[in-house]
Amino acid sequence: MGLVRWAKKTIDKNRRSRSAISTIMANLTMLVIVVVLSSLLFVWAVSSFGAYQGGAGYWFSSRSIANQERLSVEGAYFYSSGSTNYALVYVRNVGTIPFTIASVYLNATLYQISPGLQITVNNVTAINGPQGLCMSCVSQALNHGVWTVTVATQRGTVLTTTWVY
Repeated sequence: MGLVRWAKKTIDKNRRSRSAISTIMANLTMLVIVVVLSSLLFVWAVSSFGAYQGGAGYWFSSRSIANQERLSVEGAYFYSSGSTNYALVYVRNVGTIPFTIASVYLNATLYQISPGLQITVNNVTAINGPQGLCMSCVSQALNHGVWTVTVATQRGTVLTTTWVY
């Protein structure tokens, strides 16, 4: 019996002498860890979005301006004057802001245009003046059939139309 008493006394002593963290302290520790990690995540997210905001803001504002550009090809006429072939393309600005024509294509052939050809609101302009685009200058034959006319502005608005000659 003495041995049993001694073993029981030793076990009880070991149970009482073990120090452990209480449930309240464990919850408070986890709460502090979660708050610290959340604040680090918040700081990282704010700095990351701030770095990208400038580029995205510029992109959306430039698209907003470009969406105010509206162009309409009102006429495309093909004719010969002597041995030289011409295409006369009329473009109207039906948008709310003026635009500058950057390039003109006839059946995927790029034409040189007057530099800085700006078309103001509600005006019609013949590209390259009254004579038009010189087709013979780029060795493009004047064939009867379907012609694709593509006009692009400096802001990136592109209009493609089809005309029959």
